Amino acid sequence: DYGLRSLAKKDPFYNKWNTEHDPPYWRGAVWLNMNYLAVRALHYYSTAKGPYHSKASQLYQELRSNLIRNMHEQYLRTGYVWEQYDDDIGTGKGTHPFTGWSSLIVLIMAEKY
Repeated sequence: DYGLRSLAKKDPFYNKWNTEHDPPYWRGAVWLNMNYLAVRALHYYSTAKGPYHSKASQLYQELRSNLIRNMHEQYLRTGYVWEQYDDDIGTGKGTHPFTGWSSLIVLIMAEKY
């Protein structure tokens, strides 16, 4: 509902700490830089002729909408664009305000790939 996780829940390292002082930074949250790559690829395949055109188009629209909706909701709620988003409830996590890779949402909104 919020975007693609950076690591599947089935993975044994999902949300596991690296050490007692090193939290699971890249192990599960929704990161815009990773989702941008997926949205871009789905957009490409949704416009290309082939057996996966229809499915890619559906997934593209769904993922794009989920990312935009959640980031907008979190911005309205907190006043910030966040570094990453919780994969279960969509809340902003990490650094804020963050205009690094999270700014890729503007390209997603404009459909500039």
